[in-house]
Amino acid sequence: MSPTLSDGQWVLVLRGEQQVRPGDVAVFVSPLDRGLAVKRCILEDNKRPQIDHGWLVTPWGRWYLTGDQWRRLDAFQAPEDTVFMVGDNQFQSLDSRSYGFVPRDNIVGRVILSPGRRRHG
Repeated sequence: MSPTLSDGQWVLVLRGEQQVRPGDVAVFVSPLDRGLAVKRCILEDNKRPQIDHGWLVTPWGRWYLTGDQWRRLDAFQAPEDTVFMVGDNQFQSLDSRSYGFVPRDNIVGRVILSPGRRRHG
């Protein structure tokens, strides 16, 4: 899957919208470095991931899992009030496959518009 957004691209975010659903792109505080991240929600609370021979399968695409990621997710169900966020550019993205589920409280807002390829900086 190719990236939906490019580095430095501007987006319009509906701030305070924490009720993201699978398929939505959202801005959230990363559990890794507390910086802002923009990823796609593919799994929400109380849902089990569907894994097929090392691939995390959703209606929005398939994401490759390393052996460690596969073993860690295979027995998991998304905890209450969390989401699983992944980057569309799966082989270059540092996302929930590495750092786990993101608490809904970390969500800043839902991306509602990504106008063209305008870049900042």
